[in-house]
Amino acid sequence: MKKTISNLLKNIFWILFFVIVIYTSMNIFIFYFARRESEDIKNEMLNLSSEIRQIEKEKNSISRQSYKLKNKQVLLIEKNKYLIEKNINLSNENLIISSRIDDLINGEIYFIVDTKENKLYVKKKGTVLREAKCSVGKGGVLADKKTGRKWEFFTPRGVFILKSKIKDPIWIKPDWAFIEEKKEIPLPGAPERKVEGEIGKYAIDLGFGYKIHGTKNEELLGRAASHGCIRLGADDLEYIFQISKVNKTFVYVY
Repeated sequence: MKKTISNLLKNIFWILFFVIVIYTSMNIFIFYFARRESEDIKNEMLNLSSEIRQIEKEKNSISRQSYKLKNKQVLLIEKNKYLIEKNINLSNENLIISSRIDDLINGEIYFIVDTKENKLYVKKKGTVLREAKCSVGKGGVLADKKTGRKWEFFTPRGVFILKSKIKDPIWIKPDWAFIEEKKEIPLPGAPERKVEGEIGKYAIDLGFGYKIHGTKNEELLGRAASHGCIRLGADDLEYIFQISKVNKTFVYVY
């Protein structure tokens, strides 16, 4: 009987021992797993913190850019207002000038050349009879490296009166044309200076070396593309040639 009780106690002991070992092992495993999970969570939190800081930096940068853009927008609005006001003033000035022109020329036809828009207007008593695309001076300076001479390609502003009308004009190439083509400058009167058909069928002389004439490059009309003269398309050139009068037709260039 005692032996049976002793064996029972031993069995109970070993059972308890194994239960304790298993329980302890499970707790150790759970602790280890929980620790790893905690470290993973901690790393994720660090990464999230880093991302949050980066987002904050980007947010601040965007805020600064937005502030700068708003300032630029305000400046552009102010500048646009100024340009609108200036345009209105210019329009008013043009109306006043047109009115004064009508008073001065006693109802004669006159031409107005807008060098900003590259437009030529034929007017009489303030009424536009014809509107034409033209090309005025392209600007810029050409220099002759050998002699140091310089030519500026602009259309002068002011009031001109028609000096003469020429049919089938021959273009006498000036020195700058040869410099532009990187050729030697010939003597005055040399045959290579005379070029037929280059400036159209008609030319209207405004004096000071400037003319209204045609062009072989009508696709450039409407842009500043000439060397100073005013270029017109063939149809518009013939029209103003027919209706203009020597020493009577005024040309206002602005």
